[in-house]
Amino acid sequence: MRSFKNLSLTAALISISVSAYAADPCAAIKAMTPEKLAAAVNDPNPEIQSCAIRAAGESRNELAAEALLANVSEYQAASRSRGPFEDNLKARLKAIDSIWSLGEIGSPKVMARLMKLYKGSDDTLKINIAVGAGKTKSKGAEDFLYGIAGNPSEDNVVRAAAYEMLGDRRGPAPDLSAKNGMEKGDIIFTGGVFGIPQDWIGDLPIGHVGLYGGTEVKDGKIVVVIYDCVPDNFKPYGGVRKIFSFTNFTHQNHYAFYGNRVPDKRPTAEQRDLIIKAAVSKLGHHYADAHFSQKGPDIFDCVGYAEYAYEAAGLNPTPNDQETGWGWPLTPAEQFAATFPNNRAGVEQTPAAGGTIIIPSQEIIVPQQAIITQAGAALQNAFGLQVQDLPEVNMNIGFKAAN
Repeated sequence: MRSFKNLSLTAALISISVSAYAADPCAAIKAMTPEKLAAAVNDPNPEIQSCAIRAAGESRNELAAEALLANVSEYQAASRSRGPFEDNLKARLKAIDSIWSLGEIGSPKVMARLMKLYKGSDDTLKINIAVGAGKTKSKGAEDFLYGIAGNPSEDNVVRAAAYEMLGDRRGPAPDLSAKNGMEKGDIIFTGGVFGIPQDWIGDLPIGHVGLYGGTEVKDGKIVVVIYDCVPDNFKPYGGVRKIFSFTNFTHQNHYAFYGNRVPDKRPTAEQRDLIIKAAVSKLGHHYADAHFSQKGPDIFDCVGYAEYAYEAAGLNPTPNDQETGWGWPLTPAEQFAATFPNNRAGVEQTPAAGGTIIIPSQEIIVPQQAIITQAGAALQNAFGLQVQDLPEVNMNIGFKAAN
């Protein structure tokens, strides 16, 4: 049951948090000297650390490369090959973000070392490493991508990322005989502008979701198929769309790819067909700018579109009480927290630790998760806030019920 006896204070807390985000929570970190920024990559404060990892990539700070590479290798050593089933979600996200940052730094020497970490990576890390390699445009990176694209023992979804990063360059002859590390209908996640972990938000810098539709051969390459919903003015296509690119899904590779998840009750093959059928039926429908009609049937946002498709198949990724609490809509971070890595390998699924934070003195439930995909206008209308016009930023706050 939710408790909002002091609504004015609740609104004030939300206003403060939104104002802080609109002012760029990483501004002070970005202003650091290269030496201090490199040291901040492993700051004990997770907010500073997250800002520093991203800022190191954006500023192409090679001084931070050693720490970033260590984040990836140490994660691999500690995860004991659990991959997406890793218990320490913070460490996993830190490794993924570090790979993204190393891809932005992009020097041949740095990428050569990152590519050596590919072998010990799971599919999600491999996709991010392939994307990073593709940004460097070096001969070594090109050879590396050719090797992935032409390897029939590699997952098709990873090979699709390699083909994509090869761009117009001719790749090896495609075939779809390899396995798929993701399954059709999986919910997939990427980041957002203000993807900074905070204690009252949680571990998840998740800002955009879509549905994985499989892989296919297109124009002589293996391509990924993704269904998602973006603002109507986005290119290519706006609203509900079908795309063949990780690049478009991750906003031109501006964010990392965080992997694929499903509800605890995993979809059957028949339900996966129904999920995709529902997704396809809404192609071309418009984006819900205010996020209050996010689950259709005529307008959607990204997370509502994924929820709609799953509910059409008789599944419910996120509990309904998280979708409509006090008028606040479903959020990608809530959906991520409520779902699990696809249990393709038969690994036991264990819900991530976490819980609602309560301020007893005010009897206010603080949001466990906040998302980052675009709706400054909604809060501006609600609270009179002046929010910066940033791409794919959603300042909606999701409330979670207390037990």
